[in-house]
Amino acid sequence: MGTIGGCGKNCVDCELFRAYCSGCITRICLISKCKHGTSYYGTTYPKAFCRLRAYCGSPGVIPADSIIQDMPKLKVQTRIKFPRFTPVVSLIDKRSWFWDDLPLPWIIVRLAELVKNKALMERVSSKGLHDFLGFDGKILLSTVMEDELLDRLTSSDYVRIINKAQPDATMTPDSYTYLDDPLCLSWQQTLKQVKLASSFSELAVPVIGLIKGAISKQIEWSTKKTIALVCQSFAIPSRELAKLKLLDGVIATVTKVLRESMMDTQVLLYGLSYPYRRKEKMFAYSGLSWFIGAKKGYYYKGANTCFITDTSVRFEECHCAACKGRMAYQLKDDEKSFAIHNLLQTIERFA
Repeated sequence: MGTIGGCGKNCVDCELFRAYCSGCITRICLISKCKHGTSYYGTTYPKAFCRLRAYCGSPGVIPADSIIQDMPKLKVQTRIKFPRFTPVVSLIDKRSWFWDDLPLPWIIVRLAELVKNKALMERVSSKGLHDFLGFDGKILLSTVMEDELLDRLTSSDYVRIINKAQPDATMTPDSYTYLDDPLCLSWQQTLKQVKLASSFSELAVPVIGLIKGAISKQIEWSTKKTIALVCQSFAIPSRELAKLKLLDGVIATVTKVLRESMMDTQVLLYGLSYPYRRKEKMFAYSGLSWFIGAKKGYYYKGANTCFITDTSVRFEECHCAACKGRMAYQLKDDEKSFAIHNLLQTIERFA
């Protein structure tokens, strides 16, 4: 292997090499492609915006204070037991608020909605999530969000928002790590995520460890640091990984570390609304597709999805708590009942 990596940095002088980085093991590095003439609009130089520009030529090293040696311990060390499926709800769309018709023990709300909407943030901060939603069950705050939002938040921002929102549990911060990024960039993001997570040690609510990383070494390191934080439950952002057929590898790495650490715990596959590993009871699932599908006119029937006007279901009566004997087409103008029907069908998939 040559001494200059695809990121443009000399491996010999890089503090990440050997300790965290095994060298450029991937040939799909965007920096390498860019240097050979392949560019991507909005991503690689010389386009108007390039988030990798700093890594061309002589990129800087990861700041020394980003490398975490000893993790603090959480103030609240509680293992969370989620139902097999926990619905994500929208803070800004009351049609996803189902609890007056269907009481469930847990829901998940998204921090991203608060970050994007200042007025919503103020309303939630003044009341707390429970009073804002009128929900008596347990609320998990999801920190999974778009890349551009992640760059806005500092550790003090997370702690301040969580303390004001008053959820019953929260995930540790998210980060963005991609296989086609140079390894120095994905390591930078993995290290940043762990450093931000360490600030959650003083929160007065249970903390779910969010596992991140682009390669197995990063995923393993992230899992070990999350265990060192004394998280009792864990989560993997799974929707995109499943689409790219990468979820199996991530799950294998995470479960290996958990078993080696003698951790008998639950892993939340965040963003999946169908059983990925039906026989393995250590996994719980969550998602918003039940509501998004209803808004787009998709009707759930068992494990199948079809348009509400499809002749196979249109005139079929459903006797669930939402339909109460109505035929599918009669839900077309009752979006809340339509969504609750899909939620009930989703929950049934995991029975």
